[in-house]
Amino acid sequence: MKVLVTGGASGLGAALVAACRARGDEVCAIDLDPAERSWAHDLGNTDPAAWAALADWLATQGPFDLVILSAGISATGRFETIPLAQHQNVTAVNLAGPIRLVHLLESGHLLRAGGRLIFIASLSCFTGYPGAASYAASKDGLAGFARSLRRPMRKRGITVQLACPGPMDTPHATRYAPDGASTKGRLAPDRAAQAILNARSFTIIPGAGPKLAAFLGRLAPQTLTRLMGRVLFSKLK
Repeated sequence: MKVLVTGGASGLGAALVAACRARGDEVCAIDLDPAERSWAHDLGNTDPAAWAALADWLATQGPFDLVILSAGISATGRFETIPLAQHQNVTAVNLAGPIRLVHLLESGHLLRAGGRLIFIASLSCFTGYPGAASYAASKDGLAGFARSLRRPMRKRGITVQLACPGPMDTPHATRYAPDGASTKGRLAPDRAAQAILNARSFTIIPGAGPKLAAFLGRLAPQTLTRLMGRVLFSKLK
């Protein structure tokens, strides 16, 4: 099986790459940091030449049986104190970039019939994220994009899935968490990766805790949003 993973150099992306290779898949990765069988590319880059070079490389690697869009960044703190450029970069990397990449793959016929396309969103799709508003907006947008592609792609034999993991023990989580935040309760990325790869449902929520949070978010969204603000994001500087 041929696999493409974005954000494959670290965190959940790296765990997905390792899990796929462990089962014998041929894996290619896109990340800012080039490694074995990877291409260095910033999904927030709008330079047509960079995207054309990526398209040429993908054409030599594909078509792919599984594509996982895992790359993502955040911007945390009080919304108005975060520079606008950071908010714009979050939406560029987390939403505009994946849309452009999927269009590139589709127009180049690089998604094999019978394959899977997995979007890595966030538990924020079930609750407000005070202190990370642009991140939540980008992930909600990604979820809407996945839902909108689901039926059309199904007609061509491609399964679209949406993974919404909660906090994980990754460099990404540490980078954007409040200073001194505990890692207790964060899901190991390798466990999340296995849950995502093994899932067959459209919405994938790895871990019992995040599943409960998603349920509470559906049941009482305002309550969960207040809890998120009090427990976590009120501690952000």
